[in-house]
Amino acid sequence: MMNLASLGDLYEAKEELEEIRRTHPDVYGILSHVVSFTRQLQIKYGYMGALLMEEDLTATYPEFVKGSILSLYQKEVKRLKEHADFPLVKGLLDKHRNVGDAKLFLLIIGAKPESLRGSTIMR
Repeated sequence: MMNLASLGDLYEAKEELEEIRRTHPDVYGILSHVVSFTRQLQIKYGYMGALLMEEDLTATYPEFVKGSILSLYQKEVKRLKEHADFPLVKGLLDKHRNVGDAKLFLLIIGAKPESLRGSTIMR
């Protein structure tokens, strides 16, 4: 799935992410870790989003990742989901569905909204 996000949408999402970072650094740190881990393992951000939002994993399932690696990854995602402040993260993801998982997660690891505006990123 592809998303076209306006620059305003991206800045709004970035501001809300920054607010969570400032007010709830513990859950933001775990979120940042999981996003970075997702990138390092070359797992699609859509899979991470689907895991976090408890959606169907069929379309985003990483078929070429070893089971042991995927198990470790899912354990890290579960740790995030079990954090007391996770509802804040889930609410942000839900609110900014129009921006898309990939762009939201790229904002977390430092991408500039201008670099994501109008670009299409596969889930």
